[in-house]
Amino acid sequence: MMRLIKVLFLLALSAGIAFGYGYFRLSAWSTMPRTMPEPQEVDFERGSTLGGLASELAGKGIVDSAVFFRLWVRFFQPFQKFQAGHYRFEGAVTPYGIARDMLMGKVYQPVVLKYTIPEGFTLKQVAERLEAKGLGTKKLILALATKKSFLKAQRISAPSLEGYIYPKTYDFVVFPTAEIALARAVEVFWQNLPPQYEQDLKGLGLTLHQAVTIASLIELEAVHDDEKPMISEVIWRRLKDRVPLAIDAAIIYGIKDYTGDIRMKDLRDASNPYNTRIHGGLPPTPIGSPSVSSLKAVLTPSQKGYYYYVLRTDGSQRHYFTKTLSEHEKYVRELVRATKKDGFQKSNPK
Repeated sequence: MMRLIKVLFLLALSAGIAFGYGYFRLSAWSTMPRTMPEPQEVDFERGSTLGGLASELAGKGIVDSAVFFRLWVRFFQPFQKFQAGHYRFEGAVTPYGIARDMLMGKVYQPVVLKYTIPEGFTLKQVAERLEAKGLGTKKLILALATKKSFLKAQRISAPSLEGYIYPKTYDFVVFPTAEIALARAVEVFWQNLPPQYEQDLKGLGLTLHQAVTIASLIELEAVHDDEKPMISEVIWRRLKDRVPLAIDAAIIYGIKDYTGDIRMKDLRDASNPYNTRIHGGLPPTPIGSPSVSSLKAVLTPSQKGYYYYVLRTDGSQRHYFTKTLSEHEKYVRELVRATKKDGFQKSNPK
């Protein structure tokens, strides 16, 4: 009798060890990535069996063992909650990741429209890009972007969407209307607005529209993010002293049919409300789509005493920042000599 008990005990112990090893082996296997040489797609229809799914996954090389996948799901996953749909797997794939996607219903939907709004793009440029993508005419899109009811629906207290279309790449799995495309870009603007941004602006006596306008000036003037706080400082100091900003990017924005050169008559054109060499304060509206780094720079100007900046001549698209007019004029003369022109086009507060 004792011998039988010992045998049964050993059998039970062996079974327990085997079960524990198998349990551990399956757990480890579920997190081992398998690199897909190319994307594979799977249709998981309602009523499909676990065995059928496991066989298809193994057949397409998504998992290395149909048996292991079937056993692992039975032990560790609620297969009855896997959601039907069309799935796509690519790159490094694990059984755990497959199950997670199917439990969450992360079905694959091919992108039918994709376009990029670069940083600093104007509303007109956005309209041209959307027109080229088949979302309507430029005229229709610009009309929508200034429509009061549409602006109100997007929570924009401004005459147009200029400055509120966030620069990024957008993709759609269902072809959108112009309304949907613009509304999504504005939604992303709100999502990227720094925390407590509007509250911080109130402490500085700025409205959101004024801040977006300043951010757009910074965006169009600075190629390098580390220069944005310094350009912000120059703008803040000039606004405080009621000195014209003299930002040529704003002048360019206000020139109809700009051809690439600022002429002397453009610099003297008082009929251009964006001529910041003549008109004091901020231009009437933003002049492009600012990035989040430019929005942040409005609140974080440097404190170095800078009052001027001018483009360097080394092709780096960086600027000389100076505190005095004499220093500034020295670099202006350097730029004029380098370009062999009577004037220059941008980055030249004076």
